Amino acid sequence: MTDTKYQIDLLTAINEKLTANQKAFDMIARYSGNLYIYMDYRNCNDIRLFGPWDEATGQRIENHPFDASYMKSLIFEDDWTAFKETFLNMHMRKERKASAELRTAYKKRWLRCDGTVTYDDRGNPVEKLLTFTDISRLKAQHEELMYLAYYDSLTGIYNRNYFVSGLRNMCEEADKNKTTVELLFLDIDDFKKINDSLGLLLGDELVQSFAARLKEHITENVMIGRFGSDVFSVAIYDPMGSRSARGVYEAVCEDLKKPFLLTNRKEISFTISAGAASYPEAGRTAFELVKNAEIVLFRAKDNGKDTIKYFDPDMVNSFIKTVSTEQRLKEAIENEDFELYFQPQFSIKDNRLRGAEALIRWIDEKGNVAMYPTDFIDIAEKTGAIIAIGNWVIKEAMRIVSEWTETYDFPFVLSINISALQLEKDNFVDNLRHALNLYGVKAERIELELTESIFLEDRDLAIKKINMLRRLGFRVSLDDFGTGFSSLSYLKDLPIDTLKIDKSFVDTAIKDKATNIITESVVDMVNKLGLETIAEGVEDKNQYEFLKKINCDIVQGFLMGKPMSRADFEKLFIGQLM
Repeated sequence: MTDTKYQIDLLTAINEKLTANQKAFDMIARYSGNLYIYMDYRNCNDIRLFGPWDEATGQRIENHPFDASYMKSLIFEDDWTAFKETFLNMHMRKERKASAELRTAYKKRWLRCDGTVTYDDRGNPVEKLLTFTDISRLKAQHEELMYLAYYDSLTGIYNRNYFVSGLRNMCEEADKNKTTVELLFLDIDDFKKINDSLGLLLGDELVQSFAARLKEHITENVMIGRFGSDVFSVAIYDPMGSRSARGVYEAVCEDLKKPFLLTNRKEISFTISAGAASYPEAGRTAFELVKNAEIVLFRAKDNGKDTIKYFDPDMVNSFIKTVSTEQRLKEAIENEDFELYFQPQFSIKDNRLRGAEALIRWIDEKGNVAMYPTDFIDIAEKTGAIIAIGNWVIKEAMRIVSEWTETYDFPFVLSINISALQLEKDNFVDNLRHALNLYGVKAERIELELTESIFLEDRDLAIKKINMLRRLGFRVSLDDFGTGFSSLSYLKDLPIDTLKIDKSFVDTAIKDKATNIITESVVDMVNKLGLETIAEGVEDKNQYEFLKKINCDIVQGFLMGKPMSRADFEKLFIGQLM
């Protein structure tokens, strides 16, 4: 009896321990958030479920017999076949582990199912455990990352990286099928001004609205993307007719005739510039095609905007050369790889040296002229580098004038070219005043040469600054007269001392009667206004005699002397003093 009672107590204790373990396991399973299915092959395929099945399925599990049909009702229909083939027959395929992602029918949640089967020594299945982990949040994060990887977050169209990837595929397909791909780059004209006037939020809204209109042109074999704040790309496989770069551009321009209505009820209209390039003509890779299409777009914007330009090898080569010059120019400015040359100016009455025009030269590491102003000044103007170059010219010219004044007793005038960008700077006059004081130069020794473009933006401000310069003692000349918007009537209003007659007049005055009369009239009127006249580009004796006849004051050109180094120009000083 005692032994029986002992056995009963032992079994009771073991059962209580198992029950406690079961409760602990149930609690762990429930609060882990995972779902478990345990199958015991040794006990007539006994199946047990652990974890929060009720919450996961939206129904109480004890109200349904657990079998394959029940699992089918829980799993999303499109994923049931994959689940069944992957997990239900693992033991028949002798698999030990398997894994798959599937969706539930309830709330369409994503689960990762991991299956494990154990076998005995004879290879018979012993038990199987299926673990279901909710990965809905991870899937959502993954999808968001995938979206960011492929799509532009503002407009919902392809981003730059994915567009280039798609373009690459188009080009590869075009190679196989012996056809072409056209790439069109579109840019909103003056978008910075529009964006500044609207503000960032409304500016973004405008970009979104424009992208929405572009989407309307998506047809088979057409892909669009966003490359920058206001730059969009369109790739067209096997283009023809309206489904071509020209066709899309014209259709978009037609759309833009209808203004955009923003949320502030303001209507906005704009134009676009476009650059088009075709594969394989404009590049053998997607990257080359993109690069060349962008270059063509830049050229379209440089040529007045509101237009489309097409790939041309010369255009691209010119652009690459310009970019290379920009980079080299930046380095030259940092290293001050420049030198001033001087072209002499002579009084036409007595052939005495009046002074010179200072002309900048870009010098290479060997001391030779690397580039002349005609090849880099326009680039410097566009990039703003002319400010740094102009400041260097002013300081170097003042330094040299200071040294010449100490060395030679000669009343010369040195002319310095000033760009519109320099004059626009608020500190321009102060910088000139500082340079005068730094080198001890008298302002009357310096003549500042200005072009007519200075008066185009803000004429009143330009005149105000010129008057300030003249009060400091500087001479002021108007350069290239006759090449711009020149009008004799406005000369009386400009505070200048000298008028420079452009070379184009000098070149044709001898042969062309009309130019001859105009030139003579200009010189006569300028003399009567009390201004000095300088004729540029005087290259032969006949031109010189004509200018002398019409009472031009000063001549400058190859006849009198080419631009020369400082050392050579100093010889002229010595010659004049002897």
